[in-house]
Amino acid sequence: MSPQGALELILFRWGTLELALPRDRVQALEADRDPRWPSIGDLLGLPAAAPGLMRLLLVAGPDGTLRIRVQEPVTRVRLPAAAIHPLPPLLAARLRLPWVRALAHRPGQGPGVLTVILDPVGPGTFC
Repeated sequence: MSPQGALELILFRWGTLELALPRDRVQALEADRDPRWPSIGDLLGLPAAAPGLMRLLLVAGPDGTLRIRVQEPVTRVRLPAAAIHPLPPLLAARLRLPWVRALAHRPGQGPGVLTVILDPVGPGTFC
């Protein structure tokens, strides 16, 4: 969190999902020229997404830099702390997706639309 009570995030898509990583975990953004790197869908065990423009995020992980393919658009936002919600205890206990840390409703998002905040470092990490 920044001193102003906000979190800087890098937003991206996987299919219909909006996902985000803390800005301090993302080391670089590159063109996706090598399909051998895993997608965020591969890492989280999500269904394949429709073909589209992809980018490569270089992400600080527990064992070094991870190269992860994500779908465009990729944007940087500052999210107020009040918009970030920890996972409810039951969801946190039952969730099988690694890296999921919180949910957020960004200003301007439609009703029922959530951003899933990920972090490759911490409990439930499978890198």
